[in-house]
Amino acid sequence: MRRPRYQNVVLHAVLIVLASLTLTPFLFTANNIFRTKKEFDQSFFSFPDAFEGLIEVSALYLTGNDDQVEVVDEFGAREIVDRDEAFSRYIDYAQQGPSKAWSVLRPFMQNSFLVSICTAIGVCLVGSSTAYILSRYRFAGREVVFMSVLSTMMFPAVLTLVPSFLLVKELGLLNSYWAMILPYIASGQVIAIFVFRSFFAGLPEELFESARIDGAGHLGIYLNIILPLSKPVFSVVIIMNVLYTWNQFLWPFIVNTDGSKHVIASGLFIMARSQEAEDYSLMFAAYSISSIPLLILFIYATKPFMRGITSGALKA
Repeated sequence: MRRPRYQNVVLHAVLIVLASLTLTPFLFTANNIFRTKKEFDQSFFSFPDAFEGLIEVSALYLTGNDDQVEVVDEFGAREIVDRDEAFSRYIDYAQQGPSKAWSVLRPFMQNSFLVSICTAIGVCLVGSSTAYILSRYRFAGREVVFMSVLSTMMFPAVLTLVPSFLLVKELGLLNSYWAMILPYIASGQVIAIFVFRSFFAGLPEELFESARIDGAGHLGIYLNIILPLSKPVFSVVIIMNVLYTWNQFLWPFIVNTDGSKHVIASGLFIMARSQEAEDYSLMFAAYSISSIPLLILFIYATKPFMRGITSGALKA
């Protein structure tokens, strides 16, 4: 039975309202990136003055009007300039917040990229090789070893915080990238081994038998059979680890008292407690810039991630 037309209209109207409410915080953040502190003091929800000026100057270009324009800088001073100069100044005003935020966040972003990439590579190498042995070779205690690895998931991460810190300290790794990379690789093994083993166990045994008959050893089978067939699964593990390491705050903040080794999450925390926090445009821009890599990862990695799941990556 078809629903009456007015019910569909009401349903779509409700969905549009809910979607608008969901997107409002994102629009609010995007708007505040391009506003100055003076604009925040005057009005918390106004449209950026720089954008209003750009619209005015663009209208002059479109109509062929060569009149001069009154420009108001961030300190309230007024000046009459030609339209080309006005357009250049409004562009500079609009990008002040993002430019300042990027200059502060750039070293933190570089540290996060380094830690995330190294961690993802380490987790994939160690996890896939371990899962290959646990899935394709039979030996006494294989299931016990696998269940022992999975059982570590029951321990809350906070219980390992102090022992992990003491271990890193004894190894002399404090204030270094290794203080983050090595513990992240170790903590990411449980999920990685579970995902890889589930997928490897579903591969046909005939492939491995054929490779052994042709004289392939363990390394040859791993490189020529396991890796080419497991690209979707590697995508799942890489995405999960990048998301995990990129959003980590507590551990990097504890093991690094040296500011040059802070990652994006701890860098934002330091910014929020510094004098820079008084510049709202700078902080909104910093939060937005820090989320751009994850947004790009989400856009380009959604299909490989879903392909990895549907191909059996998370099969029990």
